[in-house]
Amino acid sequence: MHPDAQGGGLGRTLLDAALEHGKACLRALLCSSGDPAAARLYRRAGFDLHPAMRLRGTVDADGLAPPDGPVAPGSAGAFDLLDSVDRRLRGGAHGPDHRELLRDFRLLVCDDLAGSGYCYVTPDGPDVKVELLAATSRRLASRLLTAALLTVEPGARVRVDDLTAEQQWAVDVGLDAGLRVENGGYVCVRGMRPPAPYIPSGAYL
Repeated sequence: MHPDAQGGGLGRTLLDAALEHGKACLRALLCSSGDPAAARLYRRAGFDLHPAMRLRGTVDADGLAPPDGPVAPGSAGAFDLLDSVDRRLRGGAHGPDHRELLRDFRLLVCDDLAGSGYCYVTPDGPDVKVELLAATSRRLASRLLTAALLTVEPGARVRVDDLTAEQQWAVDVGLDAGLRVENGGYVCVRGMRPPAPYIPSGAYL
């Protein structure tokens, strides 16, 4: 939310509407800034607050070992696979979210005997964000994040947000790539543990 809109009750109204819309859902997941008022609002709505980290900086590709297996560009033909991974990690598929994500982000997919996973990352440009990543093992998650960072243009500014303590594999990859680790708000969950290995999207979760 824009700072000028904070403090007037709009956040409470939006959260109430979202909770009403999803009142039949057993699980809930959202990403929060470090703003104390937001944290208080979500906690009082029954969410568990998990402190999060973020990675920032430019990628030092020399610090990254090559991915330990194949990672391929993805397309709409992979959506069934992606939804299967989602169900395993977060208890439900993203469904139509994948079609929206594919409009704005590059999709990377791995699927072999070791398991399955996917990652959305900003197309080439000066500012790059890993928007959403899910995998059935830490090994595959590390492979996907490594592959995503190795596709970044030299000098581009990189962001990887909303890493809970369960995502140490991502911190390790980021450190190998020369990114810095910072405090980064909260991942808030209700009726579930933070999915892992998983990097949520603030917009699509």
